[in-house]
Amino acid sequence: MNQHILTCLAAALVVSACGGGTDDSTPTPAPPAATTLTGVAATGAPLAGAAIKVCDATGASLSTTVGADGRYTVDVSSLKAPLLVAATTGAFVTINSVPQPAGATRAFAALLPSLQANAANTANVNPLTDKISSEVASADLSLKGSVQLINACNTTGITPATIASQTSQLRALVLDALKAQGVANADSFDPVTVAMQANHQGMDAVLDRVVHNRDGWGSGTDDQLRGSKLYDLNLQELSSSNTVLDASIVPWSTAPKRIFIVGDSTASNYPRGVAPRMGWGQVFDRLLAPGAAARVVNLAQSGRSSRSFITEGWFQLLADHLQAGDYLLIQWAHNDEKCDTTGSLDWVNRCTYPNNAAGEPQVAKTLDKLPAGTTADDLSFQKSLEKYVKLAKDKGATPVLITPVTRINQDKTVTAYVEGLFPITKSTHITSKGDAPGNYTQTVIDTAKANDVALVDADALSIAFYNSIGVGTGGADATGGWRDYYLAVRDATTYPFYASATTTGHYLNADRTHSQETGAVKLAGFVAQGIKADTARLSGLIALLK
Repeated sequence: MNQHILTCLAAALVVSACGGGTDDSTPTPAPPAATTLTGVAATGAPLAGAAIKVCDATGASLSTTVGADGRYTVDVSSLKAPLLVAATTGAFVTINSVPQPAGATRAFAALLPSLQANAANTANVNPLTDKISSEVASADLSLKGSVQLINACNTTGITPATIASQTSQLRALVLDALKAQGVANADSFDPVTVAMQANHQGMDAVLDRVVHNRDGWGSGTDDQLRGSKLYDLNLQELSSSNTVLDASIVPWSTAPKRIFIVGDSTASNYPRGVAPRMGWGQVFDRLLAPGAAARVVNLAQSGRSSRSFITEGWFQLLADHLQAGDYLLIQWAHNDEKCDTTGSLDWVNRCTYPNNAAGEPQVAKTLDKLPAGTTADDLSFQKSLEKYVKLAKDKGATPVLITPVTRINQDKTVTAYVEGLFPITKSTHITSKGDAPGNYTQTVIDTAKANDVALVDADALSIAFYNSIGVGTGGADATGGWRDYYLAVRDATTYPFYASATTTGHYLNADRTHSQETGAVKLAGFVAQGIKADTARLSGLIALLK
């Protein structure tokens, strides 16, 4: 009897082995194994709860959700490679009829060139895979980046060769960090298929050292978010022409005090390839006192306004890291001023309205033409600044509002080269045309007073300095004066990027908004000067400076 039971359990055809029919010992083939996709969605920490969408070359798609540990699994037997895997948290908003990530939304893509049938396939999704996907989307499909690829949900036209090429280029940028963190087979590393460890080492530790964001908006009403960018913890972009990921950079979290800077291109970091162009935030750490237990974190980004910095996710990055005891230096206006709805300025994505002559926030006139969900407060420069002030106060950090540095207006009577117009008699951040007339510098001053926060009037300080030096000796061969500080490069041998007079920043085609290194150091000094003038509010910050 026992032997008969064992025979029944072992037989492939139960009826044949145990019933009274014809004995057939040929086993029934096991059903084919499923073709599955599994992986980890993470940015260092798991993207728990993220929505996963897998799209193929026919436009078909499947969905699932990321677990608490960052892992997901989905049966993709019905899909055809190459596959796109998108992981998103939060909601997309519709801008000009095109879905785009909202400010706190995270969206990442990964591309898998081939599938092994009837087996488990790995496809991780993270900032590194998103960078690869973004570059492939641009190269193979002429899209602006991975967000557009996610929206398309179709991999037709994407080739394995392009994926392999972009993976190789990405690998070069992070190779040293991979080796430092003990990632196996770093020289053939693929962030899509690498085995993710559970002890926060290896690949996870590398992701902790990478800052990811989008390349911002272009100008115009048909604009979309551009491609992915990766930065190290010094907020230097990772690129073949600039830098690779330095595994030795100390994480922000290790510094007892941090000085965060938010702002636009006048403060932002620049790669070596465009030296001597620099923002004042790039050199502010030179003003720290010897032995100061502090770290400057320059989050300022070229081309951003106080509003687009929020909608592009930089504000969320700041919110993720700002903590009690930190300082937040806030300087906006240059791109907030782009509010001419009749011209090419980017009122759709960047513009905010300054206060009116009575010091009151203006009511936006164009809300019906702007992204869904945009409010009058979003379009108010004062209300936008107050979002940064509130964040700092909520986190226990100390906010400092800074007026924008002056521009050098052009003397239009001089046509052979760009000369400065002196004296500067008023702020260059007063607008009288377009849909938002008003004074941006005064709005910063009003906002600081209304919220009882420290103010640095960099506009007034820079105007006074540049009026004191003026044009120097003047003429195309001028020495001294404003062009020793703004981007007006003479030495094309040392700085070949500016070899042509058609390049903005060449001595005969000077940039009247952005600084060279000497100007960046001077502007950083103005900020420090303004900080030191407010001993009541900023004594702790003053103690960190020379």
